[in-house]
Amino acid sequence: MSLAADLRMYGRFARGLRRFLRERTTLDEARAIVRRRLATREELFLRIVERGVYGHPASPYLPLLRRAGCELGDVRSMLRDRGVEGALRALRDADVYVTFDEFKGRVPIERPGLALRLGARDFDNPFASRHFETRTGGSTGAGTRILYDLEHLAATLPVELLTQEAHGLLGLPACQWRPILPAGSGIRILLRSARIGNVVRRWWTPVLSGDLRVARKYRFATAYVLAVMRANGIPAPRPEPLRMDQADVVARWAADTARAEGGCVVRLFVSMALRVALAAREAGLDLTGVTFTGGGEPPSPAKVRGITSGGARYVANYGMSECGGVGKPCARPLDATDVHFCADYLALIQEPKRVGESDAVVNAFCVTTLLPSAPKIMLNVESDDYGIVENRSCGCPLGALGYDRHIRQVRSFKKLTGEGMTLVGTDMLHVLEEVLPARFGGTALDYQLEEEEDEAGFTRMTLIVHPRVELADEQEPVRALLESLTRAGAGAEITRAVWAQAGTFRVRRAEPVWTGAGKLMPFRRAPRA
Repeated sequence: MSLAADLRMYGRFARGLRRFLRERTTLDEARAIVRRRLATREELFLRIVERGVYGHPASPYLPLLRRAGCELGDVRSMLRDRGVEGALRALRDADVYVTFDEFKGRVPIERPGLALRLGARDFDNPFASRHFETRTGGSTGAGTRILYDLEHLAATLPVELLTQEAHGLLGLPACQWRPILPAGSGIRILLRSARIGNVVRRWWTPVLSGDLRVARKYRFATAYVLAVMRANGIPAPRPEPLRMDQADVVARWAADTARAEGGCVVRLFVSMALRVALAAREAGLDLTGVTFTGGGEPPSPAKVRGITSGGARYVANYGMSECGGVGKPCARPLDATDVHFCADYLALIQEPKRVGESDAVVNAFCVTTLLPSAPKIMLNVESDDYGIVENRSCGCPLGALGYDRHIRQVRSFKKLTGEGMTLVGTDMLHVLEEVLPARFGGTALDYQLEEEEDEAGFTRMTLIVHPRVELADEQEPVRALLESLTRAGAGAEITRAVWAQAGTFRVRRAEPVWTGAGKLMPFRRAPRA
């Protein structure tokens, strides 16, 4: 964006923030809003299609719809006869969808007889007010730009308010360990907490001044947002730099606050929650009354056990930068990953997807936005996630509102590939987070798998093991890893055999690499030279 465009955006933010902070939503109003939107999903979807697709000549979805011979009247008929998900399924069967990489602008949209080269910006909602700019974390590639609308934050606030009530979190003191702009999660949490009337008290950021060479405009934008909030009477905390190895600072604040005030909420990514919990254990701190909440990574059983081992509670969230919250935590969950799908402003279908060249097939999520304030217009956009989607009556307050669709055990189907063999990441995740820590010590934070090319161009898998893990034999973790894959199924066994012969794996003693947004991804691809 140009300087002039930035200045116009900051002006819109200052004007819009006054209104955003002035208005309040009561619990009764939040319930009414959710119930009304759940009852009118067909109308919401039709409005998005009318205005944001057929009414927007530059829409990237129009060529796909024209290729399918689908006019607006056909969409109306499908909605009337099949409902939202039925209409989306029919459109998906007619090749009206966008893959994850197409949506990110990494590859062109290619269908028989159609080729479109687009960028991520082509999916921006042309009708949103665009109050501030963020970027995605880039955990699966280069981060992409997102323009956020304060109206969308307000529109998605009812379910956040009701979620906090369902879990007994309303009014509890809260802090966050989240990055500053261009990562958007910290600012969004701050703004939401201010709108609810319970602004977070402390904000630590893992992004230090020398990290990532954060553009000056983003440092200015963060300071500007805080200044505008304070000018409107909101005691917004300044972000305090805090390195990853200083998790004990957050642990002490949480333990002291929970003891003094009966409880507190700590908002951060899953791996960072585990860091805080481990720091509390080392310091002998009692985390009873502390609730960790956040997403950013799959909350694997090993991580959740570590987070809750000191008395804390973990509450899951599932979201996407492009559309906000996708799932809110169930108060009577089947497991720690169980969330209610936010069906009042999103739609979701699943599509069987083959992973790479393997015989593994997963049910990939295809997401559609229903609100006119959404940052991106999404119509059957594949995420790189899959999981269990089921309709179930759980008996919790969110379920009573009509959120009867649950999502569990979300995983990325991003693959690990070497020597022409492909392995679904969930098999390897079990080894990294369960098998290796149990056998050699350390925690799930001490192991990471990096895919890279060696000097000859061969793909190698480097098992990164933290130096604090004591090893008598540096190659023993690789042998344990390959042995474990033998028990993961026939496909994994074939992959193991080929990788073992090719010498695909090697060990490097180093601290696992965290993303600039504070995430520890179990799998990463080494940057190309």
